[in-house]
Amino acid sequence: MVIGIIGVVLSFLLFVNGFAALRRPLDELVRYDPLGKRMLERRGAPFTLRMYRLYGLVMVALGFIVGYASIQRLTGG
Repeated sequence: MVIGIIGVVLSFLLFVNGFAALRRPLDELVRYDPLGKRMLERRGAPFTLRMYRLYGLVMVALGFIVGYASIQRLTGG
């Protein structure tokens, strides 16, 4: 039961983080990210934005998986 509740909370956090990476502009995404700043300098804006969007999609997908597994754990299915 506790594992399912923790999983639901973590899946919510994954959703929030993933959708934030999908919606925010590039300058806001790299503001506190030193690796993102370095990638922006070396590879350029289109590549960096594409990597952040991919990161967001992976986080949303992982949120779906964790949420599904947690709900299954809570319901006993």
